Amino acid sequence: MCHNSGIVEKNNEQQIERYMACGMPSKAVKSVKYTLKKREKKELQKKEQQFLEDLELSSSSDSSSITNSDSEDSGVTETLVKSPPPTTTPTRKVSITPAPQKKSELLRFCPRFRKLEQEQQQQMLKEMELQEAETMDQLDTNAAALKAQQQRKLSSMEPSMDDALAIGTQMTRQVSERITCLVAQLQASRLYTILTRTTQPAHLIAVCILAFVLMTVGRDLIDPTTTATEETSATTAETSTRTATGGVLAALVFLGAFATHFGSQIWMTFVSGLSLYFSLPRHVFGQCQQILFPRYFALNAMLSLTMLVVYAKYFLSGWTTSAGIQMGSLALAAGIEVVVRLYLVPPMLQLMHEKYRIEDAIGSGQEVGSLVQGDLVDCPHYQRIHKGFRRIHMTIAIGNMTVMLTTCLQLYFLASKIRLS
Repeated sequence: MCHNSGIVEKNNEQQIERYMACGMPSKAVKSVKYTLKKREKKELQKKEQQFLEDLELSSSSDSSSITNSDSEDSGVTETLVKSPPPTTTPTRKVSITPAPQKKSELLRFCPRFRKLEQEQQQQMLKEMELQEAETMDQLDTNAAALKAQQQRKLSSMEPSMDDALAIGTQMTRQVSERITCLVAQLQASRLYTILTRTTQPAHLIAVCILAFVLMTVGRDLIDPTTTATEETSATTAETSTRTATGGVLAALVFLGAFATHFGSQIWMTFVSGLSLYFSLPRHVFGQCQQILFPRYFALNAMLSLTMLVVYAKYFLSGWTTSAGIQMGSLALAAGIEVVVRLYLVPPMLQLMHEKYRIEDAIGSGQEVGSLVQGDLVDCPHYQRIHKGFRRIHMTIAIGNMTVMLTTCLQLYFLASKIRLS
């Protein structure tokens, strides 16, 4: 039992260390200690009660054996004293049976026997109390050691950092759980089904984006603030317009959107995609891409629209050749990314799920950096799905490379305008 209590204490100590390592406040750790002590006490009480029951059973069995032996002795003595004839022995045995019962009852309620039994029970209770006291002392010692260790760990930090970190962690968890519940409620609604299972929302979003761009920069596209025919006058007007209307904030927004857009393209196209494809099983890679693809094109579409609106609103000073090329490249990039996100990514993911479901049925899809079709080469249904998936995926890749070319063109124009000193 001591061995089991030591194991329990070790498990409790490890559990408390995990709680304190996760940033749990001291009050919570105290409550955890109290709960563990209470649980240990309940377990000890249960063991004590079970031990007493076993002791009673053993004592009753011993008393019954003693009474049986006494009854046998009494029967022998009575038979020797009375010396009945052989023919009447069965009747005399029947008449003698009450005597051993009375004697066994007297022996059962004998004060000496009861005193011995009570002394054994008291001795066992004392042993249990001593073990419980030792366990509680060891728990207190371990708790003090853990507290001292935690204080030593936090000695180099501010005193309020532990509580602040725990409070921040709990608040973040509550917010994330709340957001998860709201998303689950939204997914269970009819509106979400209409928005995700039909193609009408894509048309509506595309029309809204186009209307927003035209309403924001349409007037500036038709009637620019200044007109210039020469490159020098256009540069002067552009600088004055930036200073008067856009200022540093507009330039900051444009450069930030461009840098984020260009960086995400480089990372997704040349680093993330190739590294995952040649390092993970094909189905695991597809599961990663189905999460990244929608977010990648949605982010790039928003950044391209931001650059288009900011450039047309604050930096378009006249319809020169460079200004027309910049506007055209920005509009082309935004249009391609919006179309890819709304009309190409959803059907590609649907075909990929159907394709993976068929491959899982035959155990394929675990190869790394290659495609092994196996027996599916002769399956017309799979080949039709595979060809549709490859066609949409190739279209998306071509669109992504086209947008990357427009981004490189914007990089060239920015490099020609910026002077590093």
